Amino acid sequence: MQEEEHSGKIGLDTEELKKIISANLEKLLSRNNITQKSLAERLEIAPASMTDYCKGRRIPNTEFFIRLKQHYNISIDDFLTGYIDSSAASPSPSGSGSAINSSSAETCRKYCGTYFLYYFDTSKYKGRDTLVPRDSLFYGVLDIYRNSTALELSKYSCAAVLGIGDRDKAAAVKETLAGIKDPLMLLAYINKEYRSTAYYGDFDLSREHAFLTMTHDSTDKALLILHRVDSNKTEYLGGIGTINSISKGREKDPVIQFIGVSRYPLAMSEEEIHHSLLLNYPTFKAEAETEEMIRNFKALYVEEGEAKDTFSEYQKAIVVRSTLERAIRKSLERNMFRYGKITGRDDDEWYHRIKLAGETSPESE
Repeated sequence: MQEEEHSGKIGLDTEELKKIISANLEKLLSRNNITQKSLAERLEIAPASMTDYCKGRRIPNTEFFIRLKQHYNISIDDFLTGYIDSSAASPSPSGSGSAINSSSAETCRKYCGTYFLYYFDTSKYKGRDTLVPRDSLFYGVLDIYRNSTALELSKYSCAAVLGIGDRDKAAAVKETLAGIKDPLMLLAYINKEYRSTAYYGDFDLSREHAFLTMTHDSTDKALLILHRVDSNKTEYLGGIGTINSISKGREKDPVIQFIGVSRYPLAMSEEEIHHSLLLNYPTFKAEAETEEMIRNFKALYVEEGEAKDTFSEYQKAIVVRSTLERAIRKSLERNMFRYGKITGRDDDEWYHRIKLAGETSPESE
């Protein structure tokens, strides 16, 4: 990747800016006990360019500072406008992270680990998705991990590989990611092998919910909201929540949908997962529609009279079909969600499925 020198001044004389950047880079290297070559590899730039930056010969481009922030949690403004203290920059592999107070840190640790994700393919035009459950599902792998800041406050971050179309491949990806314990190595591996479908971000808790805010390059951001794990549970096994992002496919539209999270692979068919992600909707109660259908059948096929003799078989079929379509459409309109809402009961049902999967999974042994 070719590095371009920053052409403008950031409120400082260019030579002074070079000195500040050089000094701050040296402090960052010393603080994290790494070499210029290692930092160049981590930020994916040429070693010669890193040498120029550290020696104050050139000013890096904007992308350099963004990557530096992603890997080391620096403040770009502070890094460019003053000499930082040597303890001001410490590893934060995925981004700014989220500072968690001590009372929440124990709960956050229960979420750490690698998970399966189950959700729907959003590439089809709304209302025209005729895919069977096997083809309509997507899978992903999510990793939530802990890192630390210079202030020794816990920070929790996350990384995900999304858009996996094959269940077995998702299992293989999860197995690989779960075996990488170092966050920097984990992110380096994801960036190398799955860069086109990788999301990186922060993990945070409110009093009742967990929030994962993730970014994919500069093209998409995803907000995943889950129920907060009960305090008496030793670890978070998973749950069902909502994810808001940009739909995939030809048309890029904002979309919100239900998503299942599980620490263990689910022993469920695609049809069962599909049904669970719809929260067992839609329901269909058709008492009034049934009575209407019976009346029409009697008029068209059973009772003697003008209707039976007047309509052709084709006309009778049209009447039956239109009645049936109207009944189904009314039911769907009554049951279709105008928004996605996850209740505690929905989350509990998903949790019990995961618990059952965990009891039978080799991973739990």
